[in-house]
Amino acid sequence: MNVLIWGSDTILGHGLLSMLKDIKDGVFNAIGNIEIGEIFACDAESDKDVIDEACANADFVFNLSYGFKSDKLIEGLNVHNNTCPVLLGHSVGDKSLFREYAQSNNVPILEWAPNYDMELLSVEAQVYDMLGALQCA
Repeated sequence: MNVLIWGSDTILGHGLLSMLKDIKDGVFNAIGNIEIGEIFACDAESDKDVIDEACANADFVFNLSYGFKSDKLIEGLNVHNNTCPVLLGHSVGDKSLFREYAQSNNVPILEWAPNYDMELLSVEAQVYDMLGALQCA
């Protein structure tokens, strides 16, 4: 499964990227039998060619952009008719854009919105929660 982390420059993005690399390398397998192929780490400031390749080849998207515009992500997925599942981070300010995109393109949107105090939870525990979504894909 090819994974795109949009907002890879965030704290959660760094943690998720590290765990996905460990899963891919066989160092970490505590969340089940998930095979990771390519890992794309992007954000709104990434090079257009990098975003284009990621959006063309992603099988699952983690959107952790924390309020940065997600227009480039939506545009890239749309250009490539990529209807892979997208997990929205709880603070993504562009949820309405993704809901509209999902409805018009039949894209499964998952929302990661835990019911506990985020400040009290470690980054590692938050990443475990997000990785659980890969098992649903």
